[in-house]
Amino acid sequence: MFGSAPGRARVLVNIGVGYRRAPLATLEALTLRDIPGFYSIIRGIPGVSGAVLVQTCNRVDMFIDADEGAGGIIEKILWNWALETRFKLHELRRLADQRTGDQVLEYLVSLASGLESMLVGESQILGQLKSSLLEARGLAASSPTLSKLFEMSLAAGTRIRAQTGIGRGTVSLGSAALKLAEESIGPLDRTRVLLLGTGEIGMVLMKALKARGVTDVTVASRTRQRTESFCRAFGGKPADMHDILQQLGLFRLVVVATKATGYVLTKETIVPQMRLPQNQKLVILDLSIPRNVSPGVEQIEGIVIKTIDNLRDITDRAVSTRKALVKEAEPRIEEAVENISALIRREEAEPVVSELYHRADKIRKEELGKALSELNLRPDQQEVLERMSLSLIRKLLAQPAVNLREAAKKGDTKLLTVASQIFEGD
Repeated sequence: MFGSAPGRARVLVNIGVGYRRAPLATLEALTLRDIPGFYSIIRGIPGVSGAVLVQTCNRVDMFIDADEGAGGIIEKILWNWALETRFKLHELRRLADQRTGDQVLEYLVSLASGLESMLVGESQILGQLKSSLLEARGLAASSPTLSKLFEMSLAAGTRIRAQTGIGRGTVSLGSAALKLAEESIGPLDRTRVLLLGTGEIGMVLMKALKARGVTDVTVASRTRQRTESFCRAFGGKPADMHDILQQLGLFRLVVVATKATGYVLTKETIVPQMRLPQNQKLVILDLSIPRNVSPGVEQIEGIVIKTIDNLRDITDRAVSTRKALVKEAEPRIEEAVENISALIRREEAEPVVSELYHRADKIRKEELGKALSELNLRPDQQEVLERMSLSLIRKLLAQPAVNLREAAKKGDTKLLTVASQIFEGD
């Protein structure tokens, strides 16, 4: 777990690049391939206590829990990010959004609520945020504060979706992607489809294909076992990746959504296998981050490539029709941010309150022991004296504890600092 000096004020930091400021190619270039390795790099930055990395087809986001006084953390992270992805640092500085404090919390709740998604209200981001947190925890990267922040933001986002209905009737990623394919090849109900990839996007696509009545779907992934498991759960006919890539000409729609870090389809591997009937098109939907289809494939006659960048027109129309729901969600997000922020700040008082009670109880026991050693009391009388000393401590400290928690809730870190200093020492 990341370490931090006790008693220091904390600050939440978010650094990210999203679809609003960068095209798919740029997001692909900024995607981190070695996530455990990058977490190790962040672990080495002084003042960082935790991190959660969120990478989706629409964004690369880093959420950081850091010491408030630690200087240059954002610049150090940007520098390492640029170094790891071989991206120009000055360009990354220009593209990256930077948020601190409650801005981070507001952004995360908005993410969970679906307001930051390309397809406003889509629910896939909830699963992506959960997976990102689990991955960070599994790598001992997330701090307790970040874990609570994510959990409370996810709960708030789920609640806001239910209250506003912003997720109902939303055009899903799968539905929007298939609309793009239909623009080139028409209705898909009798189309032979190949799905490469059995992850979350693959599941979304299978649901969208079923909704359109598409039944002829072949599925392939890295392992035969995973492919067969996917087909049992979601449908489709399993195939071996290597074998099926030799038969691309049999399909009219190929959806690529793997987690490969390189190109799965290239001009060199496709051309020898392609035997398209005259005037027939093959549409390839590349929904992977990073891209799994080489740009050179677009040069092959009869092949049409669509990527997430091509979804922007559909998403723009979706946003315009859901403006009323977005306006309804915004004040609820503000309320959730205020509540979560107050809870997190209040918890900052708990170490001070706990130490206050611990030291008081230590003194109580010492003085009680001295008194009992000088008195010849029966056991029942000793018990009365014990209860009285406990009650005295609790009553004396009850109001100071309330005041400290309220001070933390209001963000009064000075009182917490003074209180911790007063009770320092042996």
